[in-house]
Amino acid sequence: MDQKLLVGMSQKDITPPARVSLQGQFHTRISEYVESPLLANVFAAESAGDQIVICACDLVGIGLDFANTVRVKIRERCPDLDADKVIFSATHTHTGPEYYRVEKSLHVAAKFLPEEIKFVDYEKIPDDVWMQDKCGPFIADRLCEAVCEAWEKRQPGQISPSFGRAVVGHCRRVVYDDASAKMYGSTDTVNFEALEGGNDSGIELLYVFDAANKPVGALANVACPSQCVEGEYYISSDYWGKARDKVKAQLGDDFILVGLCGAGGDQSPRDLVRRNAKKQRRTDPNMYGLEGAIELGGRVAQVVLDKLESAAAEPSGQAVIAHEVLSIDFPLRRVTISEYDNAKRQFMDYVRSNPKTTYDSRDMSALHIHGGIMERYEKQQTVQFYTSEIHVARIGDIAITTNPFELFLDYGNKIKAMSEATQTFVIQLACDTAGYLPTAKAECGSHYSAYVSSGKTGHDGGELLVRKTLDTIQKLWQE
Repeated sequence: MDQKLLVGMSQKDITPPARVSLQGQFHTRISEYVESPLLANVFAAESAGDQIVICACDLVGIGLDFANTVRVKIRERCPDLDADKVIFSATHTHTGPEYYRVEKSLHVAAKFLPEEIKFVDYEKIPDDVWMQDKCGPFIADRLCEAVCEAWEKRQPGQISPSFGRAVVGHCRRVVYDDASAKMYGSTDTVNFEALEGGNDSGIELLYVFDAANKPVGALANVACPSQCVEGEYYISSDYWGKARDKVKAQLGDDFILVGLCGAGGDQSPRDLVRRNAKKQRRTDPNMYGLEGAIELGGRVAQVVLDKLESAAAEPSGQAVIAHEVLSIDFPLRRVTISEYDNAKRQFMDYVRSNPKTTYDSRDMSALHIHGGIMERYEKQQTVQFYTSEIHVARIGDIAITTNPFELFLDYGNKIKAMSEATQTFVIQLACDTAGYLPTAKAECGSHYSAYVSSGKTGHDGGELLVRKTLDTIQKLWQE
């Protein structure tokens, strides 16, 4: 069968033309200005009768219902594109808009408040702020345009895989001498035992060239979410925007860098070992601000630029593409009756100790874990599984895999280590947002990201994801 490769790429600004409510923190944040634009960057490829399209977005996540809304639009405009094989992924910036309906954990907990107590997250949203009803349709239209433009521009092209290294992510869960764990816990204590997991400095790369061997773009898979400026009050594409800026400064505005977030549920840009509130440590720039975003963006960009020359030496215009879309039933992570009773007791203890008629986000932050456990207990009486869309694709000797979780690094490492492919991309937060997927060790250590209410499934679901992904890769390599 002819394996001639057709490729197309596009980039589209998806920044709403107004102030927005920023997604990614417990409390409401209204943007004050645009620090850097939010983009959708798309890679489309077709060969031997199969296809793959990856649309990477500067957003905190991609809901499946929202992705399917965009797919409806795609089918109308590009009927020859199999919209079910369009992968939507998020860089996980915490400074992008709320654009689709998602029930925050604070609002889940608010359901259990006594009738006389009201939760007021924000006094009044200003009239000029775009909320979900405006941001959603705007972004959906932009994503449809970006995907269809890449698809319509496909022409004979070439790809060349590569690999580089840059330290971007660090484990953000701290383990203590009683085996407990804490996300962003303090390490400057005698009780500090270790970081719960490692990090992955590897960057999976796939360069794209036109038929004349001109570089037109690259895919880069980095195991760290894009959240240096996660608490700020402006719109920002975080370190991926800085990486793109540096690459474009060298290769031109038309060069498209598709940023793909790898398994990073327990990762962040911050080195917790060298972070110390009491002493000034000699360490990285501030990873809670733009200095950190610029630093990490520079590290990623330098790898992309450094590896281009060797990649350009041997691109290929022939590649088999095989793309499977799976529907997997993950077991819903359950709480026990005693966990439910304890959560209910602690919830009501807080309410009795704080006799007010109005609770704010600070109150609900203290209650959201208990409320989440109570909500899960009620849900598990009728719901046994979380059903998810998973993509596994082959492009030449490369495997592309997706999942909807903030996936702990160990699962991504298992997939890469046992994969039949020469190189494996693991893309998290793709085609849905299902919360954290912690390891068994993390569940024992507990705390945020490993609480029952932190995600849809637990470590048994993680092992199921690994097995199903590897089985599908093996199948694609045997065909």
